[in-house]
Parts: sequence; structure tokens; C-alpha cells
Amino acid sequence: MGYPVSYARVLDDTVVSTDPPPDLLDPDDVTADGRWWDLRQHDQDLATWEAEVIGPHGWAPIVETPRPPDTDTTTHDYSVELVDGVVTEVWTARPWTPDELAAREGQANTTQMVAEQDESVDKLVLVVENLNALTALTNAEINANPAAIIKDLARECKTIARVANREARMTSGRTESTDTGTEVPE
Repeated sequence: MGYPVSYARVLDDTVVSTDPPPDLLDPDDVTADGRWWDLRQHDQDLATWEAEVIGPHGWAPIVETPRPPDTDTTTHDYSVELVDGVVTEVWTARPWTPDELAAREGQANTTQMVAEQDESVDKLVLVVENLNALTALTNAEINANPAAIIKDLARECKTIARVANREARMTSGRTESTDTGTEVPE
């Protein structure tokens, strides 16, 4: 039978383990009195099993407490402690470390770049269509207005370069920034 909650073992008013109780307790265990103990639940209800089977050997259910939300400056470390004699989850606030802050920023940048890449799929399809249209022009059409064609080609190349830069940043893990170059209004 699976354990529906997490358990901790408490010996001498100290949490010594957060592992679930074993099925069989070895005779060498400090609470075994030199004999084997069957700690499986069998047909007992949960409360009886916890109180009469695993409780005498130090196991108790861990009382869950909700994890407080992180802030821009604070995260929380998890521990299991005795609180007024009850095994309880404890969340201790602490400032983010510089490495954690860098990792958070990198993850946020990755999320942003992935969203931008999703938007870029349609832009890149349009780039291909526009480049196809440019390459279909005759020499006479190109010579009639070369500046406009060069400007259109530059716009398409900027789109390709930005997408390639985002992809390269994500692939290389250089997510400390989302910079893809200076944007000049068109």
C-alpha cells in the first residue's frame, strides 16, 4: 500500500529522516528491541497504522504548509522541523543568491525569446515570400527603383538576423540578455 502523505522519523526530539517508513524494521534499529517489525499497513485504517505501528518507531506524518510566494528579492528554503512537537514543513525566507538571480533572469529571457521565436515563424514565412518576389523581378524592374529594392532586402535580412540571434542565444545558453542589436525604425 502506498503512503498517502510524507513521513518523517523523529528520535530524541530530532528529525532524523524524511524517508517513508520501511516495510520491515531491522532488529538492529534503535527502536526494534532486537527483533524484526512488520511496519506495513495491512488492513488497519491510516490513523491506527500511524499511531500503533509506525508511531512507536518514531515515524509521524509531516504536516504540510503552503510555500510562500517568492518575491523579486526573497525566496524560501524548505525544511522539516518539530514545531510544538509536531513534524511540520517549514519555509524560511532568505534573499536570492547572485547565481539564483542570474538563473531567474536567464529563464525570464529564455521565455521571452521563445515567445518572440513563436511570433517569428510567421515573419520568416513572409520574409521567404518577399525574397521570392524580389528575386522574381526583372533587371529592368530592379534598375527602375534600386533603392526601394535594397531597402526591402535590408528589412528582410534584419528579420532573419534577429531570429538567428535569438536562436543562437538560446542554443548557446547566453540568456543573460535578449539584445538582438539596435532597432532602427523603418
